[in-house]
Amino acid sequence: MHAEIACEAGRFDIDNVIGEVSEKLVRRHPHVFGKSDARDSGAVLKQWEAIKRDEKASKHYLDGLPAALPALMRAQKAQSKAARVNFDWTELRDVLAKVEEELGETKSAIASQDRQLIDDEIGDLLFAVVNLARKCKLDAESALQTATDKFVARFNRLESELRSRGKRLGDVDLAELDEIWNQIKQTSNIEHPTPNAELP
Repeated sequence: MHAEIACEAGRFDIDNVIGEVSEKLVRRHPHVFGKSDARDSGAVLKQWEAIKRDEKASKHYLDGLPAALPALMRAQKAQSKAARVNFDWTELRDVLAKVEEELGETKSAIASQDRQLIDDEIGDLLFAVVNLARKCKLDAESALQTATDKFVARFNRLESELRSRGKRLGDVDLAELDEIWNQIKQTSNIEHPTPNAELP
């Protein structure tokens, strides 16, 4: 329909659209339609990224990263794209060390009471944790959603327990809340034992 409207306006027609799409398909997939040294999926992906980069007028590799994505998802996509051009940790222990380093810097920032510095360091810490999720082949957005759902479910159980004791949220001190919370956590761990899975 859009092609027909454009054709009537003298701009382009459906043949132009099909021709451009076909050319792009062939150009971006030399491993299928032409000669290519790419022998595995990783090499093919790197080649595809390089071809796309050459096609675009933007000056930087990460310019196409959508700003409207949720923050965790955007961070993980940025890290994944950087990894395709070899900017990535090779060992999981290095990623863990980076998380620990960022946590240390966050603690120092909090001690300084500099709000801008705290903001920067917590952002860096979150970015490092997203990278840890990616290196463990997990989706950070999904992992956080699962953790939030677990927290909400446990908090609801805590509230129900308070009601059974004739008490309400806001009227109970932290010591009692913590005691109930720990009981709920222990029960949850018994109900859903953690599988013995090795990290990649």
